[in-house]
Order: sequence, then C-alpha cells, then structure tokens
Amino acid sequence: MKLKLLLVISLFPLLCKGQVVKGFKRLSNKVNITLSDGTLSISPLSENAVRIKFYKESEGNLPELVFTSGVATPWFQVLDLPTKLEIKTKNIQVLLDKHTGKLSYADNAGKVFLSEETGSRKLTPGSIQGEPCYEAEQSFESPSDEYIFGLGQFQDGQYNLKNVTRSLTQVNTQISIPFIYSSKGYGLLWHQYGLTDFNPADNFITLVKQEQSTSGNNQMAEVTTTSGTQKVSQDQSLYQGKFNVTKDGEYSMFLDLGDMGNRHFVVIDGKPCIDQSNMWLPPTVGTLVKLKAGEHQVQVLCKSNNTPKLSWKLSDNITTFRSPVAKSLDYVVFYGPSADSVIASYRKLSGNVPMLPQWAYGFWQCRERYTSGTHLVETVKEFRKRNLPLDVIVQDWQYWGDRGWGVPQFDEKNYSNPSAFIKELHNLNAHFNISIWSNPDKNSTIGKEYVTKNRFIPDTKWLDYFNPETRKEYWNTLKVNMLDNGVDSWWMDAVEPENDALKGTRTHIGAGDFYRLTYPLMVSRAVYEGQREATSEKRVCILTRSAFSGQQRYGIINWSGDIGGTWDTFKNQIVAGLNYTITGFPYWTTDIGGFFRPGNSQYTDEKYHELLTRWYQWGTFNPIFRIHGYQTETEPWKYGQKVEDNMRKMLNLRYRLLPYIYSEAWQVTKNGSTMMRPLVMDFNADTAAVNRQYQYMFGKSVLVAPVTEANVSEWNVYLPKSAGWFDFWTGKHFNGGQCIKTDAPIDKIPLFVKAGSIIPMGKIIQYTGEKLADTLEIRVYKGADAKFNLYEDEGDNYNYEKGKYTVISFKWDEKHQSLAISDRKGNYSGCLAKRIFNVVLVSENRGSGTHTGSIGKKVSYTGTKLEIKLR
Repeated sequence: MKLKLLLVISLFPLLCKGQVVKGFKRLSNKVNITLSDGTLSISPLSENAVRIKFYKESEGNLPELVFTSGVATPWFQVLDLPTKLEIKTKNIQVLLDKHTGKLSYADNAGKVFLSEETGSRKLTPGSIQGEPCYEAEQSFESPSDEYIFGLGQFQDGQYNLKNVTRSLTQVNTQISIPFIYSSKGYGLLWHQYGLTDFNPADNFITLVKQEQSTSGNNQMAEVTTTSGTQKVSQDQSLYQGKFNVTKDGEYSMFLDLGDMGNRHFVVIDGKPCIDQSNMWLPPTVGTLVKLKAGEHQVQVLCKSNNTPKLSWKLSDNITTFRSPVAKSLDYVVFYGPSADSVIASYRKLSGNVPMLPQWAYGFWQCRERYTSGTHLVETVKEFRKRNLPLDVIVQDWQYWGDRGWGVPQFDEKNYSNPSAFIKELHNLNAHFNISIWSNPDKNSTIGKEYVTKNRFIPDTKWLDYFNPETRKEYWNTLKVNMLDNGVDSWWMDAVEPENDALKGTRTHIGAGDFYRLTYPLMVSRAVYEGQREATSEKRVCILTRSAFSGQQRYGIINWSGDIGGTWDTFKNQIVAGLNYTITGFPYWTTDIGGFFRPGNSQYTDEKYHELLTRWYQWGTFNPIFRIHGYQTETEPWKYGQKVEDNMRKMLNLRYRLLPYIYSEAWQVTKNGSTMMRPLVMDFNADTAAVNRQYQYMFGKSVLVAPVTEANVSEWNVYLPKSAGWFDFWTGKHFNGGQCIKTDAPIDKIPLFVKAGSIIPMGKIIQYTGEKLADTLEIRVYKGADAKFNLYEDEGDNYNYEKGKYTVISFKWDEKHQSLAISDRKGNYSGCLAKRIFNVVLVSENRGSGTHTGSIGKKVSYTGTKLEIKLR
C-alpha cells in the first residue's frame, strides 16, 4: 500500500508539469498567464464571452477571419487568490487552478457550467509544407446529463452529439462549423480554421480486404448480416476485421473512407450499425453502439477505390477538440444561459445577420435545369395561371453554353438579351437567382485572364479568394454580366471547395491546410462586399452549399447539398438543419424531394408522391422554402392533381404566414434570434422535449412535427411542458408535457401553437407585395401573457439600416383577457396610415387552419394605441 501511495505521489508532479502557474500580467484587454511550457491568454470579449489561447514561443496569429472589429473590451476584474486566479466579467467567471492549470467557467453566482479536463491542454509540435505548426487539443468534462448540439450540417442522423466522433471537413452535403451549444447553457467555438476532429477515436481496427467471388460475368461480394447474406456489385469492396473491448458500454465507431464515397456500411457481429447510400457521401461518418466486453467481428462495405479506416473509442463523458494543423490552441466560451443569449453574443462578435429581401421568404422554384430564358418565363406564367404562389425562379448551371465551364456569362443562343427576359420575369413579379461557380474553365476567355494574373490557387481549378484582388475581379465580372442585367441573387455551388480541395495547397495567405474550412467564407465575402459597394437598393441574397463561422454576416442561405430522395434522407435533413441553425446560421433549406430522385417514375409513383408531399409540408416550415431535383421537372403539376393541390395548400399557408415569418426574420437581425429552433432552445428543462430530434419550433410560437414515415394517417407528437398548446388546424387545446396522437392525413402536417402566442396572418397572395397588407388577421392563443412585434419595411433595400421601418407591438394580458396594440413606431416609404386588424381569440374550430374563419373583433388601426377586450 505504501509503495502504491509513493508511486502516486511521485507521479503527480509529472502529470502537472507544464500546467503550474508561474505568474501573470493583466493588460488592458486580457490576462497573460505564464506556465512553465507556454503562455495562457484569457481575453474577455463581451460580458458573457471569453477567449482562451495557449501558445508556446509566440502567439502565432493567423489573420482574423471570424471576429469583426469594433467591439469594446468589457469591464473585467482579476482576483489573485492562494490556489486560483479568477477573471470576472458581469456574467461569466473564469477560474484557473494554479496547481494544475485547469480552467473552469462559472456564472455570476459562481455555479460552474464548464470545466476543462485536468491535464488535457496540448500543443504538439509539427510542420506543414515546411512551415512549423502544432497539433492543438483540448478536452472538457461532460456531465452525464449534458446534451450537445451543433457542429454544422452532417448527414449521419446524430442529434445529440455527446460522445459522437466527427471529422470536420467541408464536402458536398456536409458543412463543418466548429461550434457547439450545450444544454448546460453555454456555447463553445473552437477557433481553428483547419481540419478538426471532434471526440477523436484513436483505436484503429485492422481491416483486411476480401477477395470478391465471381458470379457469371459480374464480380460480387457477399456480406453476412443478421438479415442474411447480401450480394453487392463489382464497384464495391468488402473488408473484415475484429477488435476487443474490455468493458460493457457505449462506444463511438468512426469510419473514414479516405475520399467521397457512395456507401457507408458497417456491420458489427452481424448487425448493421451504419447504413447509408447516395450518389456521393462524405468521406467520414460516425455512430454510437452498445457493446459487450470481448471480441467483436466487423465488416465494412464501400467503393472499391476507397481506403477505409475504422476506429473506436469508449464513450467517456469527455468532449474533445483536436486540430492537427494549428498555430496555437484557441477557443471561445459563451454563456447564456439561454441559447438565444449565447447565439446573440456569438453574432455580436462575429457579425450580425442582415435582412434578406422580403421575397426570399416566399417560394423558390428550382430544377436541374431550365434551358433558356423563354423556358424560365413560361414556367413562371404557368405558376401564375394555376394560382401557385412563387417569388423566385432559379437558373441552374450550363447557361454559359460553349463559353467554358463555370463562366458567368449567358449563352447567346438560348439566353439572348438577358436583360430582356429578366425584365419579363420581373414584370411577372418573380425574382431571378442564378448558379455561379468558383472554378471557371482555365481555357475560357476569363479563365485565361485569371491564369495570367495568378488568381487560381496553384495546381488547382479553384479561384484564390483569399487574395483581395481575386475577390474584387470576380465580383466585377458578376456585376457586368449578371447584376447589371437584372439578376437578383446568387447560387454559389461547390464552394467547399468541392470535396475538401484545400488540403496540401498554397493560398495567397499561406498553406491551405491552415484554412481548410474557410474557403466558403471568402467566396461569400467577395460577393457580399462587392454588391454592398455597388448598390444599396438590392439586398444581398446568397444561396451557398458551404459555410464557416462568421459567414452569417454576408447575407447567406445554406442548403444541404446533393442528397438522396428517401425517407431516411428526409429524416436526416431535419436533424442536420437543427444542428446547423443552432451554430448561429439562421437561414437554411434543402432540395425538397431530394436532389437524386427515382427518374421518370417519380411523376407517377404514388409512394414517391407521399414522400415528396411530406417533404414539401416540412419545407414550408424551413426558413427558406425551396424545391430542387437532378434531371427533374419539379413543377407541382408534373406530379398530378392530388400532389399539386397539396402543394398549393402549403404555399397558401406559407404566404399567409409571411407577416409572422418576416417579423421573426427581424428578430434574427435585431436581437440575434433563430427561426428554426431545436427544442433545447425553448424547453431546456424538459428532457423529453430536448430529446425530440424531429420536432422543432418555427419562430417562438409554432411547434412543427413533420411526418417522417410512409403510410400513416396519425402521428405521435410530444407537446413540451408549457401553458398549453393549440392544434393549428382545429384550434383544440391540449395541456403541455404529454405525448398525443394527432390526425395526420396526407394533406396535413402536425402543427401546434404555444399558448401565450400572437400570430399575424396576411392575405392569400401569389407573390410578396401582390396586395397591400391593409388587412391582417391577428390570432391570439390564450393561456399565458403574450407579446409579438409586427415588423415591416420597404422589402428590398438597406434603408432599414437607417431606421426606415415600423414596429407595432401586440400584447395579450391573460388576467384581463385584453389585447393592447401599441403606437406604431417608425416610418418608411409606403407605410400604411390606416389598416384593419381582424382579431380572433382562437378556440376549437375558431381561428384555425389556413383560411380566415370567424372574426372576433374588427379593429381599424391608424397608428395609435388601442386596447381590445376579448372573451
């Protein structure tokens, strides 16, 4: 026993070596702490955000890409205590253990919400392209009851990311944002620009490639599962291996194919634990499995040209970030405790979200592809003829004809006189979005010019937007060829750049490995800054396939890439979108129905129609409402009358909700809110709600519970603990904190409105601005006090930044059963001096569904405050 005790005591100094505090110095904006193996810098960034850096000889700063300048350093206090150092702002305390160097974070009452794992701060020297770098790693304690969300958009279907292993790279269908939000009320930005491993699994399994059996002229591989033997085609290979674990428990499994694949298939002891297929899939995928102690057999199936690696780790209630190419260890902690406060603080430092044009919140009609200006115009005319609301029509690739791949200039044969057909679209009250690329043909006229000026990243096909001259020249080309012809918005495809292409390159500002995640940020910056300089009359609106921290300040919308059209894929998009929006990016969408579809059978296949209809219903409650499909005619009438009618119903609902949606968009811009809200944002204390991965809040009032299975007419919905809920379609009231079974026929998506809500609804219109908003239905959902701010402005310019907008506040007093309407605050060109508010106190079969029902009170409003009694 004495020997064991002596051994523990003698090891303790070794474990703590390099972590002991030797001294500190307070500067005006930070505290520098000297450790025996480096410097720890603690910088308060705001009242509830603090940045931590650990470096060796020098700080090793890379150019600042995430945070904007101009935010003043907050008040902070430094307390030098015998065993710890405390750095306090108004809302957050940083506690440094002088003996171990461990950092903990507490609220202003001293309650710890996050702690580093002792001894886990690591900087390991290395090099990249002959340049010195470090592998930066930091681990954090994760209590057993913690839920972790974020990291961007992934296709693995994992909602709660606690213990999940991920590799953060930018590829088609995957957007990597090194930001997490915890149910403990904090956010953490791992401030690295390169590859990052989250909860890395370092136990590798030796995989042996199996010889393929021959069957006729086709080589086939056999995979044995609990469902029997499956045969796979010749372009896939089978690998087998085995591994041992020493205890029962949950394990993280991580598959790395080495490159994009089309099959993720992992079998453990005859049971598939990962099973995904698509035309292309990200190189990596992870999952969690339960294993018994002992030996386990594994099989991996993938493309023949993949080089799979399979690894594992025990779920250990530790959250780890690791970046193999870094200059320093660098992260930022944000404390709320509410999710809205965390995200608002993050955006305050990295850039607020600008308002999109009002029409962007309407419907986007997109397909692969329209083939001429006439084709675009005739499609919009048909939408108008059929009373199918539409605001945006999209031109996908290959409009450039024989000018060369990706050249942003119209083919003269099929798109002659572009300003004329775009004007015709505008006359039909549609806006025009166009696909633009970052890899123009080097043999094209513009490509040769870029080559001459060294505007490409060397030895790649991608433009070097890290060079400010490249950004400027790229924008000038878009302005002359597109903006000046009337193009309204931009669709930036393959901006990762496609499939993690910065690895091993050299950019204008240094080795590409340092900046591996940031290329999409720079592409959006080029267009946003260019258009803002060119005009203030047209808001920047960018649809883009990838993103990085800070990019939300550039007027972007993300979509989930080239996904498949299956029920599993549909479900995964819900999870992907929720984890994406909680990283601070409010505007997101998908290819409704999937990009890859069943071919020509899709137009008559009733099974696919069911999926398409359910996806369309859910898309109605995405921040951006958009359809798309590969080699597909996505117009509603192509699928028959039943599908068209269901789509029209959802379009009408979306457009009636635009006053609510646009006002929520203002909350995004003004107060850092989020439109598509995982339930952890509003019901953090309700564990049952936090676990519901396919339900979410659309704005602060509407609970969305999309149907994600085929052949159902009822659906189980969990109603979070609250003052109660109203079925949107019937007005029936339900208590919160229970799971109910609700009607869900093919033409209805389950929707519930939180008691204590006010929802303004407009007229049924065919496009934004078709009719004056001189009459609004104001639905009041009683049960608790409520407030809603109705926001309005000129719709498509930046005058709102100059104060040209109005806000009308509606307040419901539950005790007195009265609605107060405030004085109108502000003004703008076109502001209505007089209007009608039809106020409805919602109850069963009153104030429900898409169409206007019985009116409780009709109020004439002239901009001065009113109070209305309702019973």
